[in-house]
Amino acid sequence: MKKITFSVLALLGMTSVFGQYSTGTLTLSSFGSTSLGMTAKIDVSATLVTLTLTGASTDWLGIGFNATGMGNVGMDCVIFDGTNLSDRTFNGVGVTPPLDAQQNWTVTSNTVSGGTRTVVGTRALNTGDANDYTFTAAASSLSIVYARRSGSLTIGYHGGDSCGSTTANLVLSTEDFKAESVKMYPNPARGSVNFQTPSYVSTGEIKFYDVQGRMVKQQEINSMETAVSTSGMITGTYMVVVRTEYGNVTKTLVVE
Repeated sequence: MKKITFSVLALLGMTSVFGQYSTGTLTLSSFGSTSLGMTAKIDVSATLVTLTLTGASTDWLGIGFNATGMGNVGMDCVIFDGTNLSDRTFNGVGVTPPLDAQQNWTVTSNTVSGGTRTVVGTRALNTGDANDYTFTAAASSLSIVYARRSGSLTIGYHGGDSCGSTTANLVLSTEDFKAESVKMYPNPARGSVNFQTPSYVSTGEIKFYDVQGRMVKQQEINSMETAVSTSGMITGTYMVVVRTEYGNVTKTLVVE
């Protein structure tokens, strides 16, 4: 009976993956076709935009949405200065884009390896801010403009051959949210158990079921790292369902 209960619950937990649209990783070059040593990737889910930028750790990195050049006054852009991913608006060629009153991007990851920085930021599709581009979770094309300032994290004019533009296509992503992408440890657990989700997952919930199929604990996911107390849980085996907007995964936890 226990095996049957767990099998039914596993089928309920492994529901289909929600559609996510992605540009894939874009290799960026300047208007003069010079490689900028910079990439960009935009992922759009039902509620969240995830922006991934890579480039030299000594450069600031910027990207604008629904724009073909810095002369598109009023268009939305963001710049990463090594610490902050700031919301800004284009105000003309050669002019540093001023900060928006509302700052809606959240940096979820900022790592440097071998001189290359990878920064990941997220925000809502529609922030309600008139200065922000509204993303749509659907197949579409998007004009983007980008720049970097070689050897400087101080935001200022980047130079004529350190920028460019392209049209990116958002298509349905083939990347699945799989069980192995969620880390659960320690297992067996004594006192608490930790969950680590991919960088693009920032919200969701974790539900614990006993062998009778009863939900005995529920925990919200608000960041990549979530710790859950197992205090009060009877020693035994539990099924854990991690639910996110990208899909669900099911794991088995032993509590000692």
